[in-house]
Amino acid sequence: MGRELLEIQKEEELYDTFAKRILLYRNGLKLVETLRQLDMNGEAATNASVNNALIAQGFQLRQTSNNAQVMKLWLEKANILDGWHINETKLSRLIGIESEDIGPLRELPPEQFYFLLALCNASSDEPFVATDVRNLATATFNFEFDEISFANRVIKPLQDKELIVAEKSTEGRGAKPYIVSLTDKTRQEVIKPLLEQFKDQVGSPLTEAYCKSFAVLREEIDSDDKYKKGLALEAFAIKVMRIIGLDFVKTRYRDIQIGGAEVDVIFDSTRLTYNRWQVQCKNTATVTIDMVAKEVGLSHMLKSNAIVMMTTGHLTDDAKMYARRIMEDMNLCILMLQKEDIDAIIENPTSIVSILNAQAENAKRMKILREE
Repeated sequence: MGRELLEIQKEEELYDTFAKRILLYRNGLKLVETLRQLDMNGEAATNASVNNALIAQGFQLRQTSNNAQVMKLWLEKANILDGWHINETKLSRLIGIESEDIGPLRELPPEQFYFLLALCNASSDEPFVATDVRNLATATFNFEFDEISFANRVIKPLQDKELIVAEKSTEGRGAKPYIVSLTDKTRQEVIKPLLEQFKDQVGSPLTEAYCKSFAVLREEIDSDDKYKKGLALEAFAIKVMRIIGLDFVKTRYRDIQIGGAEVDVIFDSTRLTYNRWQVQCKNTATVTIDMVAKEVGLSHMLKSNAIVMMTTGHLTDDAKMYARRIMEDMNLCILMLQKEDIDAIIENPTSIVSILNAQAENAKRMKILREE
């Protein structure tokens, strides 16, 4: 890259070339998207607020780090940013894609995103058998597809969005496989690095949490779309747990050491003492004793100190009794955020503090040391 820059004679072209490199290959578009999210949230973009938003997305920064500030200065040289404000026209012209087309790519459901990225990675002038691309995506990104609904959930939606061209094969007997290729839009140079840059956020509610209000998340939690309502509840969890100062670690954590079981969100806290919180989100009418017991089992592998059972319904009496017994006998705190609590937090987000404090006080009473 240095040699390429040395050969450029015009100053404007020099800064444009370097800015394009930053945007596509050095997480520059993540900074731009973060600025958009802050603006949509009505939050002023400052060094501190930008760093906090990036930290919440997994970047290893401190609130006083100047990494984003330095990137901003380089992007200002190319007139991409003016302070923390985005020049959308220049951005679109430089990277070759309209700003409004970036969001839909980032927001693709995981199965569509990974399939499209695998197709971009394998891209050539020749089309591919869709099942071969699916197998490549599984091998590369360790993502399992639902083979029965594959065409309806992946091929047809991507075709409707004009991101792939798909045709049925005419060769052989039996069910004909789809033959797929990229469209003119997805053949652009920018698409592959753009997808690569956002792949760690696919299926993550982080982006949702930063650009949607609690009221909007409440509507989506009540949606008939299972994927949307599940994502919204996780986004809600991240947003409220950040209010009490917890540091986001991972979402949808799955590990073979815990039998492939999944924890929705994991947080850490390092205030005075280190604590790990695991949050399980349930968009169900009831949370049973088995669901709580599963989280208790996972807490041993994850070394968690606190479990939060968050549900749009209610815990059964047996589940509550089981949680109480666990807290009496183990160094583990089990907190419950049920329908009424979620409604109260949406009405007043700071109420999360009093809700959790009340439950923590109850847990302390259960653990009072008794004289023998």
